[in-house]
Amino acid sequence: MKRIAFLCLLIVLGTISVARPAAAHNTTTPRQANYQSEYDPKACFQAATNNDKMVSFPKKEGPYTIGLSNSFIGNAWRTQMIQMAKAWAELPEIKPMIKELVVVSTGEDVEAQIAAMDNMIALGVDAIILNAATPTGFDAVIRRASEAGIIVVSFDNIVSAPEAVLVNEDQVEFGRVMAEDLSKRINNKGNVVLVNGVPGTSVDTDRNTGAKSEFAKHPDIKIIAELEGQWGSGVAQQVMADFLATQPKIDGVWIQGGGPGVIKAFDDAKVPLVPMAGEAENGFRKALAERGKDGLVGISVGQTPGMVNVSMQAALELLKGTELPRVIAMPLPMVTSEDVKEGVHYFADLPDDFFTPIKIPVCGVDLNPDEILAVKVDEK
Repeated sequence: MKRIAFLCLLIVLGTISVARPAAAHNTTTPRQANYQSEYDPKACFQAATNNDKMVSFPKKEGPYTIGLSNSFIGNAWRTQMIQMAKAWAELPEIKPMIKELVVVSTGEDVEAQIAAMDNMIALGVDAIILNAATPTGFDAVIRRASEAGIIVVSFDNIVSAPEAVLVNEDQVEFGRVMAEDLSKRINNKGNVVLVNGVPGTSVDTDRNTGAKSEFAKHPDIKIIAELEGQWGSGVAQQVMADFLATQPKIDGVWIQGGGPGVIKAFDDAKVPLVPMAGEAENGFRKALAERGKDGLVGISVGQTPGMVNVSMQAALELLKGTELPRVIAMPLPMVTSEDVKEGVHYFADLPDDFFTPIKIPVCGVDLNPDEILAVKVDEK
């Protein structure tokens, strides 16, 4: 009874409602008449270089109950991820396969997330899509899910449990590519600031590892500060503003997330912009396109919130008996300031914190901005 009551509370906290958008965005493009026409499981579910085996599960008849266990919901990426999960589940081509989508966000409390997953197991969900608070600590609950015949697909902040199917981008390479571009733009010398993500998560650790491995190749590059930006523009702006108040000499900034906030901090402090490497927020890519004359050049590498849709698609395939790699790799969507285009890489009339890589056709993910933004997420 305690577990059931706890789940009810968590579902209230993670409630999602759908509302009509106030106005259509000019950049919205219609989907194809056959939404799944480009969906190609073989192209979508590519084995990562560290894939250890192929996996399959007994076929189950649908429709299916899918649980989405999310930890942190304190930034725009997590909010958009939940919006995309809900919007995709409601599409007429997908809805017949999903009886119910149960979304629970528990914050950075590992024990709370484990308890929420246990409640999903008790409810008898068919699959759990997991964005974990930490890579370790989930082995036992994932084993319990597996023993109950429940498929667990871990994405974004992936887990170490061998029973889980993993969907992610190469986060070490993500950080390294950003650092490589930034190093070239500052001629392999100067002072660099790192704006990191949520500490303790696999994504933060791996991106940081990749960046430092690249910067270490250039002895004249000095990392003068590592700031905790939480992957959000508000936090990133504040920590960068506090650091700029110390009047440091900065030649480049490497940003895991929150690029628009970092740029705002520079502008507010009246400090000239420098080369930056950042995520795929709409505002950051727009600034790369428009503010080269102010000194802002660089690269944008994206971690698409649509990864949740790819993970849900993987779960549906596994429930239908399809064999997939246990460790699935997604490509890195990236663009530089020299190549960024409006309507392709950024959208002039969308919010700065909107993450622009939202289309993954080979995975059957082709949502429009209006469909995503129509979903309201209660972040209380």
